[in-house]
Amino acid sequence: MKLINKTARTYLIMSVIIFIAAGIMLFFVLTEVMNRQLEEKLYYNKEVVEKIVKYDYPLPTLEAERMTPIEKIKFPRDTIIIKDTLISHAIEGVDIDQFEKYRQLTAYETLQGQRWRIVTRNSLVRNKDFIWVITWTTVVILLLLLTSLWILNTRIAKKLWKPFYTNLNRLKNFSVQDQNPINLEESSIEEFSQLNESILSLTQKLQSDYNSLKEFSENASHEMQTPLAIMQSKIELLLQSPMINQEQTEQLRSIYQAGNRLSKLNKTLLLLAKVENQQFSTKEQVDIKALILKHLENYEDFILNKNIIVQTELCDKKIQANAILADTLLSNLLSNAIKHNIQNGTITITLTDKFLEFSNTGNALTQDPANLFNRFKKASNSKESLGLGLAIVKQICDVNGWHPNYTYKNKLHKISILF
Repeated sequence: MKLINKTARTYLIMSVIIFIAAGIMLFFVLTEVMNRQLEEKLYYNKEVVEKIVKYDYPLPTLEAERMTPIEKIKFPRDTIIIKDTLISHAIEGVDIDQFEKYRQLTAYETLQGQRWRIVTRNSLVRNKDFIWVITWTTVVILLLLLTSLWILNTRIAKKLWKPFYTNLNRLKNFSVQDQNPINLEESSIEEFSQLNESILSLTQKLQSDYNSLKEFSENASHEMQTPLAIMQSKIELLLQSPMINQEQTEQLRSIYQAGNRLSKLNKTLLLLAKVENQQFSTKEQVDIKALILKHLENYEDFILNKNIIVQTELCDKKIQANAILADTLLSNLLSNAIKHNIQNGTITITLTDKFLEFSNTGNALTQDPANLFNRFKKASNSKESLGLGLAIVKQICDVNGWHPNYTYKNKLHKISILF
């Protein structure tokens, strides 16, 4: 979830909680205030009745009755009781009484030497209606206010965060191969400015490290290949010399093979470094079917040497990729299928519009298949294998966004590439 959406959602949730709490609090506060005002009015009416009784004025609609003997015993002292009560009213034209809620004050007092019960009451219906009108009006106003603030806050946040998202998209499209510095959009916000400075410093360091690594890989490979070539040529001359015996010949041959292996390892590691550094960025339309047929012809002698039966099911498939990497990928897959095959085995190559699959007979793996595409993880103990062929396949697939997969079933090893 984006930060701006997370902030807006949090703001909305908190606003709703505050809104509900404020509405409930407003209702109870208004109820309490109205009840207090109503009680003050009831007290005032009681005092009016007391004065009327005291000065012997005619009683209005307010009630004042002499206390009964039971009430005199129950309330020997002056007492005031306030409570809510229901009073029925006859509805005109309907033989049904309607109950209406009242706030009632009952006072038991001694006036002019006599005990009186004074009852004054006021309807709560209008009070309740008045409270609900005020509450709902306030709720609507608060709701409109919160909605307006939420919309305004979202728009302001989008405007403030726009440079950040712009720079984020530019950072996603940044490549260390591009020697030009990344162009970031400026912002008046201090934190975003500091972030831009850090990104610029980081990308410049990445470009510098990339160039240094690229230069080191190329120089190291070149410098290593020269002494290796000299060493191999000198060993070839020694092997042709009649002055050495059989034991010396075998030792020189071992040194020569080790030199060949070292030279091959150097070239392979250099290729891996170039693939990882995305130095093969040029892409074109590559005919996979034509490449497979070419490599089958190139490896024909190795296939005949093991008497391997090759079956193909190829469609006319063209992909957008670097030609060198595509050639290397197919060469490694076919070489792997031949190298780890058995005598009189089979190889089946299937090419469809969605995937490429190499299937070959062979002995079961002696290691975890999950490590098969890792560097220096060999499927056999063959001295010819460097353990880098499938690592290169995996790296080429990662660069192009393809998905390599390995399975072993019914004594068949299957390596598939999902385009």
